[in-house]
Amino acid sequence: MKKTLSILLLLSIMICAAFPALGMAAAPSGSGRLMVYTSLPTAQLDMMIAMFNSRYPGIAVDIFSASSADVFARAQAEAGAPKGDLLLGGGLEDYQAVQALLSPYVSPHAGVFHEDYAAQAFTPFQLHVSAMIVNESVARSLGVDITGWESLGDDKLAGRLAYMDPAASSPDAQQAAFVRGFARSVNAPAPSAPSFVLNAVMAGQYAVGIISEEKAIERKLSGADLSIVYAQEGVAMGASYAGIIEDARNQDNAQLFLDFITSKEYQQAAADRLHQRSVRKDVNFALAGIAPTAQLRRVSLESLGLKAIAAEAATVVR
Repeated sequence: MKKTLSILLLLSIMICAAFPALGMAAAPSGSGRLMVYTSLPTAQLDMMIAMFNSRYPGIAVDIFSASSADVFARAQAEAGAPKGDLLLGGGLEDYQAVQALLSPYVSPHAGVFHEDYAAQAFTPFQLHVSAMIVNESVARSLGVDITGWESLGDDKLAGRLAYMDPAASSPDAQQAAFVRGFARSVNAPAPSAPSFVLNAVMAGQYAVGIISEEKAIERKLSGADLSIVYAQEGVAMGASYAGIIEDARNQDNAQLFLDFITSKEYQQAAADRLHQRSVRKDVNFALAGIAPTAQLRRVSLESLGLKAIAAEAATVVR
């Protein structure tokens, strides 16, 4: 018996020596602190931190939560002596403006990102889509077929189109500029709260609403009789990003956090629970009536012939 135990112990030691990764796989590294500067909504942030701490319980995550403008202003004010480790949330233009403050880092998951969102000195972690919601009964009574942006210019829809402020759902400046510019081009009223757009289209006050896809999906899943339409000419879309601050005290933990929020584990959970589009090509977003991300393409302003909108959006630094 003793001889058998000795042999088994020897074999175990030999296996661990030959394959050290096997002995470490179940014990994730990470300890200390992580200071995150963020503009993310509370529900998203809470889920993100809870899942991260479930994986890395030894890392205490501190949060400075504010508007996007205040988050980036704080990072700029601390240039050279940062107190934060990670910027979380904000659009491409925000990160391009502070790129000199960031420590370049490419996540090991970057190889599975959608092609339009390759990792740079900063990392995309969520896609935002502006979708159309349609009251099909009202659309039929007006004799209109809503298939895309150009169809919204039908005179029969005059006064029957509502939209939410795109900046309230996406940090991407060019996406917001397109939606605002398009709404002006068809004489839509001023932007409204998402709840008003949803309720007004459901009630038949408006035939069509332009709104964040997440809000539309939430209402659709609650049983609303609405169609979600993705413009055949291309959708208005952008991304949220994150970046590690140069000379941050806890860069290793910041890298662990970036790797986690771009992992399939977190990205799939965000898609399932929050209805958020993933930057990853391997995340399942197969809701009935919802277009897979691979089938979506960005709207081309020039192809629509909307010169005024193209000129406005072109002023946004990419």
